[in-house]
Amino acid sequence: MKKIYLYLIGFVALFAFAFIIYQSNLDSPAVSEDLTEEHLVVESVESVESSSESEEAPTNSTSVSEVSEESVESESESQLVWQGPSTTYADSDGDIIRLSQNLGKPTIVNIWASWCPPCRDEMPYFESSYQEHGSDINFVMLNALESRPTETKQAALEFADEMNLSMPIYFDNNASNQIEFAANMLPLTALLDADGEVIEVVRGQVSPAKLKQLIAKVS
Repeated sequence: MKKIYLYLIGFVALFAFAFIIYQSNLDSPAVSEDLTEEHLVVESVESVESSSESEEAPTNSTSVSEVSEESVESESESQLVWQGPSTTYADSDGDIIRLSQNLGKPTIVNIWASWCPPCRDEMPYFESSYQEHGSDINFVMLNALESRPTETKQAALEFADEMNLSMPIYFDNNASNQIEFAANMLPLTALLDADGEVIEVVRGQVSPAKLKQLIAKVS
């Protein structure tokens, strides 16, 4: 009788053990499915972030391209070398300026004197052109200082006030520009390109039409 009870107890224990194993196998797929869903969500978020970053990339690429173009333009300008005369002149404060400091923009050099009637006649044309093109072209209005005993700095400045000139007035104080451009008569107008090479020299009074023609050559 005791053996029968022992058999029954063993059988019940075996059945209980088998039932526990069966239940654990049923629960494990659910856990696996939950983990799979979480993994998919993480992958989806990372995919969206990666797509957003790739969409922003062209903007950064364009910016780099623009900077590159500006650098090329800057290098091109810095490679200009002055090809013109190595003369100097003075401003109204007495500071010495080299003609080569006009590098980078076309330059119109006009040598004049207050005692010169043709110089007086053409000066309004230069003033008008300066107001229109002064930001693109250098206007170097050089007074032929001491071309006569009466041609002083004061006489030149008084002439500029009389003509209501907004152009800056400069002084060929050592006559180097008169010698360089062979100004054996006044006025004289010389047209230089952006690197200082002399394109044309006009001796005598410049008409409005001729001045426009000179400006058109370098515009």
